Amino acid sequence: MSERPLPVRDEGNEAYWDGAQDEKLVLLRCAACGTYVHPPTRTLCPSCRSEELEASAVSGRGTVYSWSVMHSGGNPGFEAKIPYTVLVVELVEQRGLITIGNLVDGDPANLAIGTPVEVCFEKVNDEVTLPQWRLVPVGDRA
Repeated sequence: MSERPLPVRDEGNEAYWDGAQDEKLVLLRCAACGTYVHPPTRTLCPSCRSEELEASAVSGRGTVYSWSVMHSGGNPGFEAKIPYTVLVVELVEQRGLITIGNLVDGDPANLAIGTPVEVCFEKVNDEVTLPQWRLVPVGDRA
């Protein structure tokens, strides 16, 4: 069994991974126009082309945009977790603001486009904590 691949920190994504270590979802936001910018590898605002991007914590709430349940191998390092569900989540802060993570604490049979989810964090080791997603309990949905 191969080891699970881990993210590589760099100057562009440092705030994202530092935020995850503190169990916060931190994205870049344009200081000029307020547009959130994700993934954190971008260096320009897609709306106004400004280079003034600042780290900004977001709510960690969103809705399921899409998902895939992985039933077979082929992704080295994830063999022990099969089946697992990969979510594409649209965050509530901005239409089209998309992030990806795994579903934890939830049954993929309960998923539908638009299902409310919230971020949770998986501590992999002392250096890496991954933002993941769980279903918002039915009683807590707006």
